[in-house]
Amino acid sequence: MGQLDGKVAVVTAASRGIGLAITKKYVDEGAIVYMAVRDSEKNRNLTDEMHQENDHYRRVIYDAMDMSTYEKMIKDVVDDAGHIDILVNNFGTTNIQKDLTLLDGDPDTFFKVTDVNIASVYYACRYAVKYMVQQENGGSIVNISSVAGTTPDVSRLAYTTSKAAINSLTRNIAVQYARKNVRCNAILPGMVETDGVEQNMTPEFKQAFLKHVPLNRIAKPEDIADAAVYLASDNSSFVTGELIPVAGGFGLPTPIYSDSVDK
Repeated sequence: MGQLDGKVAVVTAASRGIGLAITKKYVDEGAIVYMAVRDSEKNRNLTDEMHQENDHYRRVIYDAMDMSTYEKMIKDVVDDAGHIDILVNNFGTTNIQKDLTLLDGDPDTFFKVTDVNIASVYYACRYAVKYMVQQENGGSIVNISSVAGTTPDVSRLAYTTSKAAINSLTRNIAVQYARKNVRCNAILPGMVETDGVEQNMTPEFKQAFLKHVPLNRIAKPEDIADAAVYLASDNSSFVTGELIPVAGGFGLPTPIYSDSVDK
């Protein structure tokens, strides 16, 4: 038996990276997973292929940047499956060219990034919780945040601010709906081997970053997915409102750690 047998999950931005890894782990653990993806030929082909491989992979269409599509996304899942047990908010965005410091960054970009990142979690939670509170078993929400939400950065002001807000949103939802057996937790990844990191981070930056990671490697998407399985399963039934770093110890050592430890 899998840890998630009989559970219905929605994973946003599920077509690649962390979202795809979580989707696969959930299905391996017995869940029916609705992959929330943008309507494109590439995404339809991917989800069709996965559904043919295992009918626990299913598709639900939404536009991560269009908040008016979130209510229908959740409703479509409930209409099809009858209930929703797990919501994973995996979508997030930034603009590395314009999301800089307070004085160097673009104000329009700051408000666009913070608005979209916070709203995407807010609306998905709002519509999912509406159904979860009516269920005897409640539900589990897993927000994919970032260590950037707890560690100030030399740049990326909008991204870090939005992740801090998501951390607070996570804890507030946890408190407000705990009596309805709805749990809400956040995973805080560090650097993860994804397309985004590969395309936007230079080898020099990654090497410098690793000097501050005691476990001395970049996370794999599966590392995040393992934590997401735990938080969605009954094994974490007494865990709510927690912000759980999955970052190899990033941020824990003294600042001189990187100068003193062996490479």
